[in-house]
Amino acid sequence: MEEYVEWLMLPHDLQIGFFEEAEKESINLASKIEEVSKALKEAIQLLKPYVKALPDSDELYTVSAIDGSRSPQLSERLGVRYGVFAVGIKTIKGLENINESLKAGVFKRKQALSPDLSRHFFEMIVNYNERKLALEALDKSDLVLIDGSFYGFLFHALRTREPEHKEMLKNIVKETFDLTEELIKSKRTIAVIKRSPSRAIGGYYALMNKSENVFTSLLDKFILSYAMPKRTIFYYDDLLGTQKHVIFYNTVSSLIRRYKLFEIVIEKAEKNVSAPFETFELPKKALDDLTRAQIKAFDGTSVCEIEYPRSVDKECIERWVSQPFFFNEGTGLPLALDLIDSLVSIPSRFTNEFVNEVEARTLEKLGNNDPNILKLYFTYLNPQKQI
Repeated sequence: MEEYVEWLMLPHDLQIGFFEEAEKESINLASKIEEVSKALKEAIQLLKPYVKALPDSDELYTVSAIDGSRSPQLSERLGVRYGVFAVGIKTIKGLENINESLKAGVFKRKQALSPDLSRHFFEMIVNYNERKLALEALDKSDLVLIDGSFYGFLFHALRTREPEHKEMLKNIVKETFDLTEELIKSKRTIAVIKRSPSRAIGGYYALMNKSENVFTSLLDKFILSYAMPKRTIFYYDDLLGTQKHVIFYNTVSSLIRRYKLFEIVIEKAEKNVSAPFETFELPKKALDDLTRAQIKAFDGTSVCEIEYPRSVDKECIERWVSQPFFFNEGTGLPLALDLIDSLVSIPSRFTNEFVNEVEARTLEKLGNNDPNILKLYFTYLNPQKQI
């Protein structure tokens, strides 16, 4: 009964009111779950022809995973926006630890730039450093894994709304794009989309039937985690064809509920997909050269979405992902990526500790200065509530 203590402390009328609301919500939720359950069973039959068993393999490859982490908030206590980040490589072969390399970095921007722009630049700087590290890893690996889609950073950069800093943003985007192109051309790099928002299955069937369907509101990861047996792979090209990237079908799923005219849905989906490439004057064909797949490694785990160049043979993809110990049985994600993720994670409070260290060292170096000036600079210029 302890879980209802707070509830029982409410006035009697409110207790009754909230119990009634809970009943309404349970009825609504039960109905939705039944609808989704029916859709998932239908998905098994619809998608069965496109689900392929992975081959058995004893061959091991040297795999390097690259990931980065940044402080979730920026500190403004010293008159500058500070953030800290870490990027790293973890190289393994099977369960053998080959090498690891971790690098620390500091992000700082003048406060004249808006907080919004600073956050976007921070994200771009981390992406840029991850790509540089990934290129280094190619020299000592059979396969390189990056966290997140190849061109996801473009869609993130597109959210910046400050035209006066357009050139500054365009430069870092172009540099990151060039590094990404080199990784793609190597044909030995796979992008792993851990928190995939893909709803391409719903978008595809919406296009085929020219109407909304239940799958447009369900993540592919949710659908395929139920529909796929262990040790299987689902190639999006087998279902969608090779004319459009998965992102196009994702966008269709988002738009189909908002626009009744099907022609408008297609037009806006194409425009949304090409927008970042046009904004930053980059070739849209770059996206068309990429495709994706979903892999179910174990029972009891979700599928893992990967992105790779269409020029890489499916047989090659299957050899890489079928090797022993490639996936972590606890998460269903590549083991190397899980390992580097745990190494580079930065605690949420660390930025303040870093700025404390900068402040202490600065005060030590300026000990002979007027204490009133120092107090003004460190205390009153940029008061910031402690987290």
